[in-house]
Amino acid sequence: MKHRFMSTWTLAITPLSPLHIGTGEDYEPTQYVIDGTALYAFSPEVILRVLSLTAREGLLRILRGRPNVDLLKQVQAFFHQHAERLIPEAEHVIPVLSSISTEYVARVGKTAQQERDRDIINQLRIARTYGDAVRNRPILPGSSLKGAIRTALLDRANAGAKLPPDIKSLHPNQRNLALQQRRFKYKQFQQDPLRLVQLGDAADRRSAEQIGTVIRYAVNRKRHPVTKDGREVFAQAERLRQVVECIPALRPRAFQGLLTLQDLGKLTGPGLPDTALRWTFSEIAGACNAFYRPILERELAQLHSRGFLDAGWERSVRNILTAQEPALSAGKAFLLRVGFHSGAESMTLNGVRDIRINMGKDPATGKTRYENMAAPKTIWLAAHEIGDRRDMQPFGWVLVEAVPVGQAFADWPGNRTESAPAETEWLEAVSARRTALRERLEQQLARETAAAAAAEQEARKAAEREAELAKLSPEGRQLAALRELLARDRRMNVRQAGGELNNELVALLKTAGGSWPPADCAALADLAEEIYGYVGWPSGKKKRERKAQIQALRTKV
Repeated sequence: MKHRFMSTWTLAITPLSPLHIGTGEDYEPTQYVIDGTALYAFSPEVILRVLSLTAREGLLRILRGRPNVDLLKQVQAFFHQHAERLIPEAEHVIPVLSSISTEYVARVGKTAQQERDRDIINQLRIARTYGDAVRNRPILPGSSLKGAIRTALLDRANAGAKLPPDIKSLHPNQRNLALQQRRFKYKQFQQDPLRLVQLGDAADRRSAEQIGTVIRYAVNRKRHPVTKDGREVFAQAERLRQVVECIPALRPRAFQGLLTLQDLGKLTGPGLPDTALRWTFSEIAGACNAFYRPILERELAQLHSRGFLDAGWERSVRNILTAQEPALSAGKAFLLRVGFHSGAESMTLNGVRDIRINMGKDPATGKTRYENMAAPKTIWLAAHEIGDRRDMQPFGWVLVEAVPVGQAFADWPGNRTESAPAETEWLEAVSARRTALRERLEQQLARETAAAAAAEQEARKAAEREAELAKLSPEGRQLAALRELLARDRRMNVRQAGGELNNELVALLKTAGGSWPPADCAALADLAEEIYGYVGWPSGKKKRERKAQIQALRTKV
């Protein structure tokens, strides 16, 4: 839609490869459990709601300990042990690789290594991707998309030139801004030509029933082989790996956003961007394709030659690019690279690119050596296993299609590339698992609620009994205690001539005659006959003695 002073475009964005937009936040193992191939993230509110009183007290005992590595291990292990209570009420569920699940079970709550007698724990953190915390759906931030567009436009303005000597002489932290101000012809913020380009966050437009993100390994691999004696030598960096939440690849038009271009016409002035740097949508698309398309093609060729690529993924990306070629050529669609592990080549300019690369330790000095090069030596790839050397995918590639606001997109060219049946199977399995555990949890909570109510009622009765006993005389309390013993034995169907009930009665019969009030003596006599009627009278001489004692109590004045 074009107005006098602006034009607005609807963007449909297809992740071509896994995307991880960093937030600086992690899924901590005290905030999730992994069960099978699913990660269940939960809040503290869920913990308080689903754990039993005994379990909550156990957690509090752990948390009262000294705040150190051992406490963290105990908390991790605690949540793992109570996973089946947390799973049904988790707010967010994400697919994980079986290898990550196995690693979690092996490491959660355990020490990863020993170093100088001090525990160093693998905290099993998983880097979160940017998203909507309410809907638990991923988002492509407008700032990330605009930053990638800015790089392409700056590369176009730079036209492959080397860093000017006066800028090169600056401190490295100052060069970036200085070069941007030189190529975009501004000194003040309001003159920055990218102020005319407004790009909002792109929201995930898929339904909540579809998988939003997945958990993958990010591994580091050499772009070119290094051989020794005819065999490839693997670098130390290849042991590096991260576990990241990412948006899965090949989700056609999964995200939608808006791009607005301000049109200043022929207006000029000290506070306005240079007239030569007021781009149309087609010019922006052309700059992005001119910068990113060669990088993608080189990367695909390199990774294919190394045997690293997932063949099915590569075929699908090639098919999409072929189908979208008319739109790409016409400036109606463009490529971008966004997020973590996009690679230095996609974030630096042709001609200026000077990547500082770790070359390992200097044998002579033992210090780490660095060299500046025009191309990176390694690349981060999304993998299923830490040691994978095939079936991997690069990070960060997206296809952006656009139509003026109010117009509809044409049908997606080619076949859909989503593995819907596999997603459906996973979602159904997770739903069935949660339903079964929820039913069990509801039964457990019902039993615990009933038990708590019964305990509360018994405590109330006990308090009432204590209050009544407090009103009685010492003799009355002894009689009440004896009645309670009789009631207990009747509940348990216990009849013991030499048991606790009988022994207490014999003791009272010996002491009551001398000092007890007549009314209490009469009550004891009645109670004694009731007790012997239940447990049975002793025989012979003892029976005559007991009857005589009871009779004496009745005749006391």
